[in-house]
Amino acid sequence: MKVKTTTKLVSSILLILVFMLGLAFSSAESATVSGTVQKKIIIALPSEPDTLDLNSTKMPGISAPVAENITERLIGLTNDGKFVPTALATSWKVSPDGKEVEFVLRKGVQFHTGEPFTAKDVQFSHERGLKLSSTYQRTMRYLESFIVVDDYRVKFRFKSPDAQFLPSRATPIESKSYYDKVGEDKFLREPVGTGPYKFVKWDPGQYVELKINENYWGEKPAVKEARFAFVKEDTTRVSMLKAKEADMISECPFMLVKEVEKAGYKTARLSTHPSVSVQFHTYNPKVPWYDKKVRLAIAMAIDSKSMVSNLFQNVPTNPVRLNTWELGYDKDLKPYPYDPAKAKKLLAEAGYPNGFEMPLYYFVGRASGQKETAEAVALYLNAIGIKCKVEGIEAARMIEKVRDWHKSTEAVFAGVATVPTANYPDPTQALEIGFYSQSPIAFYKNPAFDVVLELARGALDDKKRGEMIKRAFRILHEDVASVLLWNNVTVFVTQKNLSFTPTLKGGDAALVLLKNIRPAQ
Repeated sequence: MKVKTTTKLVSSILLILVFMLGLAFSSAESATVSGTVQKKIIIALPSEPDTLDLNSTKMPGISAPVAENITERLIGLTNDGKFVPTALATSWKVSPDGKEVEFVLRKGVQFHTGEPFTAKDVQFSHERGLKLSSTYQRTMRYLESFIVVDDYRVKFRFKSPDAQFLPSRATPIESKSYYDKVGEDKFLREPVGTGPYKFVKWDPGQYVELKINENYWGEKPAVKEARFAFVKEDTTRVSMLKAKEADMISECPFMLVKEVEKAGYKTARLSTHPSVSVQFHTYNPKVPWYDKKVRLAIAMAIDSKSMVSNLFQNVPTNPVRLNTWELGYDKDLKPYPYDPAKAKKLLAEAGYPNGFEMPLYYFVGRASGQKETAEAVALYLNAIGIKCKVEGIEAARMIEKVRDWHKSTEAVFAGVATVPTANYPDPTQALEIGFYSQSPIAFYKNPAFDVVLELARGALDDKKRGEMIKRAFRILHEDVASVLLWNNVTVFVTQKNLSFTPTLKGGDAALVLLKNIRPAQ
């Protein structure tokens, strides 16, 4: 198949899909009175959490959008991505050597059970996270000790300075008294926090319901009750909006964004994780892509810019490792050039003049455009002789499989995956999750990269850390550790009488904070 034919075929797929998915949108109204939303609003999300316990979840990016309405952290986060003392800590102080952080806790805060929040709850949550959460274990990798100073002061002491700690916003806070009273099972089934919303009900596979916490210590939000409905199919979420069955949806399909905007629905766009890439499992020497020449051939066979413009109407952004506003952004680091002739030459040099067969997995329910991207990648690779078996796997199951593959030197994996790069609170977090050899979901091992990452994580000076982040990304780029296809943009859509403000730097989640939903002005 010639490359021109392949590009035309991708464009043809786009036209067919847009025709099939075109919807005549109609308005839906939610009753609003005096700045409050009176009805129970319904928000359709693409994935269901494994748990609402942020200290034990294996899928923080899927659990956090719901759970962070219930559970708060020590450090606050503004909508524009600033870390501020507006949450459960009113201030913090970093020691001159950068190895100790002391928090002053907010007084007068109650859990949803009425129990007061104190340092014992921070200690309980911290110890629970260390025991159950690989994400928290990674965050606390440099920790030396945790100290309760008194009921409203705690200290985290580190073996060496850690630039990731404050951007992590510290531990999600849960109630020790509640756990001691009800035990593990009920603690997980009926979560309790200090946040602006209380847990009401979870119907597995269907929805979670929350209601406002009337005794919340902070500003009262406009939304009184909410249901998070779990709807995997992208177009079904849009259909729910049209049929007035949803007041807001997350992950609007890129191909329908202009359509919903033209129909008068309100959209909010957020540059966020994941960064969609071709990811390789590089531990197995028996697979063709163990050879860097093959990985580079795959990179040069894919016209990612064409995918962004033709398939996705320029809603996601073209491939850059970091955004211009992120620490370590390197203007000289360019995407791999689209050169299928050179790609074929590299394959021949690597010993595969006639190509080979390989799997191409993709995440279902993780971000918009995964299936279409995988199908387009398969077409591009077919043009250079690589035959792909495309297979979608539901996000929760895929994450479990990734953890198993990480441990294996015989795994056969290549896929369109949500590998972290851009849009994290600090770029070292993305680098560590996606590429550090000890990360439980990484498929890459490079001692030189690990050393640079360790140095970057320990550098509290932004200028020094920025230079090391640049070096780390250059190592990944030169080794073709993954092929970045496009940077994700999560598109939220609300009914015409509502507005939603997304939150920048929310970690590896597009947070759906109910307090940010308000009647439209």
